[in-house]
Amino acid sequence: MASQQRIESLLKALEVPDLNVEVPQVSDEEGFLEALEAAICSFIEDSDDHKSPLGMIEADPSAYDLSDEPDADELQNAVRDFMNAGDSQLSLITPDSPHQPDGGESPHRFWVFLLEMPTLSEHRWWAIVDKNGRNQTYNYGVI
Repeated sequence: MASQQRIESLLKALEVPDLNVEVPQVSDEEGFLEALEAAICSFIEDSDDHKSPLGMIEADPSAYDLSDEPDADELQNAVRDFMNAGDSQLSLITPDSPHQPDGGESPHRFWVFLLEMPTLSEHRWWAIVDKNGRNQTYNYGVI
C-alpha cells in the first residue's frame, strides 16, 4: 500500500487534507500516487461533464453561497470545501471492488477512483486515469 504519510502529504499539497482516501493494496506505489493526484486535480479543475463536482457548482453558484460570477479559484475552492467536509471519501476501485464505474472503464487499464461527497450531493463521481498515460484524465458524475 502507498505509505499513508505520502498520501497525507499529497492531500495537504492539493489543499484537501480532510478527504478520506481508501486504498487497497497496490503494486505500483509511484503510479498510484501520480494517479491519485491526477484524479483529485480532475475533480477540482475539470468541469467538462456537467455532473462533475465543478460542473455542478459552476451551473448554479448561488446555490453554494458563491458570488454571481465566481472566478476559477472561487469555484475550485468550493469543490475543495466539499472534499474537506469530513464525510467525503475517495476510493481506488479494483477489478474485485463491489462498485464498478458506470462508464464501463476497466480497472485493469485505468486507475479508477470513486468519490462520494454526501454534503454536496448523492451523486457518485468517477475519475479515470489511464495507466499508460495515453489518454487524458477525466471525471464524471452519476446519480
